[in-house]
Amino acid sequence: MDEERLLELFFALGVTCGSRHHRVTILDLSSSGLIGWLSPSVGNLSFLRVIRLQNNSFSGEIHPEIGRLFRLRELRLSNNSFTGNIPATIMNCSDLQVLHLGYNNLVGKIPDEIGSLSMLKTLILHGNIVVGGIPPFISNLTLLDTLSMGDCQLGGSFLDVFQRLTNLRRLAVPGNNLTGAIPPSLYNCSFLKLPRLQVFGYSSTT
Repeated sequence: MDEERLLELFFALGVTCGSRHHRVTILDLSSSGLIGWLSPSVGNLSFLRVIRLQNNSFSGEIHPEIGRLFRLRELRLSNNSFTGNIPATIMNCSDLQVLHLGYNNLVGKIPDEIGSLSMLKTLILHGNIVVGGIPPFISNLTLLDTLSMGDCQLGGSFLDVFQRLTNLRRLAVPGNNLTGAIPPSLYNCSFLKLPRLQVFGYSSTT
């Protein structure tokens, strides 16, 4: 098979290669009815910029080798059955803009290392079982425009971590056990249109 036909086949399978180096840059197998696991070997695809595996039946851990993808900008693994912890090595993906891990079976603490992802605009973790409350590192994600952590069994007080998140447009934290008053810094999020607590799915206990 000649090179052009091979590239056409890759594209049909949801794999896109760069025009110059012919390395895999996009892996889009979303909603493909796939069953299996994400191999640690994905870390060898060092030119990957986009991974979209959402809406399949993948299981097993998200291996720390994901942190070798330093060019990665978008990671969508939602609506699968991934287990284990969110790998702290994700911090090495310094160009990451979208991290969507919603509706899996992930457990444990949300790694503080996510707070170093200064380019992150979308952070969606809803529908997992994590430990702790709203992480203080959220305040470091100044480009964040979407934050969804609903149904994660978060507890503790509703931390005031939104002072610097002036780009925040969507915030969802329903189905948790957060307590206390709504943080005053949310009023600094000029684009955030959340006039009522019901939009949060949150009840003040003060």
